[in-house]
Amino acid sequence: KDTNQQLTSNEKNSEYTPEALAIWHKLVIFNEKMKTGSRDNEVISADSAIWYLETMFNVQQATDTTFGNTVCYKKNYSLEVDEDGLVGMDEVTSVYSQMVLDLETELDQINSDFKYLIIADLGSQAARDGNLTLELTGSISRNPLQLYDPITEDDNWRYGNMLGECVNPHTWSDAGIQLSTRMNDPHIEIQFPHNSWINIVNSGNIEPSSFPSRLFSETASSPPCLEYTELRNYLEQGYYFIYNHENETPSGFFPTTDDMYFQSMTLWTNNPNPPDGKYWHKYIIFYGTPIYIPPIE
Repeated sequence: KDTNQQLTSNEKNSEYTPEALAIWHKLVIFNEKMKTGSRDNEVISADSAIWYLETMFNVQQATDTTFGNTVCYKKNYSLEVDEDGLVGMDEVTSVYSQMVLDLETELDQINSDFKYLIIADLGSQAARDGNLTLELTGSISRNPLQLYDPITEDDNWRYGNMLGECVNPHTWSDAGIQLSTRMNDPHIEIQFPHNSWINIVNSGNIEPSSFPSRLFSETASSPPCLEYTELRNYLEQGYYFIYNHENETPSGFFPTTDDMYFQSMTLWTNNPNPPDGKYWHKYIIFYGTPIYIPPIE
């Protein structure tokens, strides 16, 4: 079967780079094998399998658009590896299909008219039986683009869980949402067209126990309030977390790899009535390489 899909006249006039077209060509062939089945159960290296799974998932399933609040989900998969370190295409196809089904399940659980995968990172580690355990960390947007205002003297919010303003608990927002909405401001300085993300990495959990005073953490008898001066500090520290490298001061999580950009972050708040009375925030930051490639049918 001819896998060299024909581009439309508009696509031919687009500024696709040779590198982007090379990736697109690989994904088109991979997609055809998933749709039609590989001959004699073709095998590929485990590293290639992970690259194809993550890249295809972000290109086909993720929506590169503006967004407001996000929520993370995690799923584990198993990939059987033979004694030569190879993986059968049939199994790769099965894992990809399950990834898509799991994403659909996660989206179905969100009560919103606007919900879509923003980005996903696929990590791996060896299991005792020699196979690979894959962990997918996905970021789903729950709201469309909002207009973001600076933090003003009126921005005094309860810590999280949609508990509202300090003086108006019926407001549908909270300190965590105010911070994450601003940190996810879509005005990213990428000076070229892009419609997908590849080479995804994430920071892992960023918790206040490892970064005292840089993330919100407070012991209280009831859900605490964050005044605007505190929010300004946490927003500034969030900027450093996102855009500074590990060896800079303050330290951050920006990758040292070339062609990587910040894509999104998720802010998590704990139970509104924790038994230990400790209230805190947790971040996960996603990075990747923006790329402009033709659609894959």
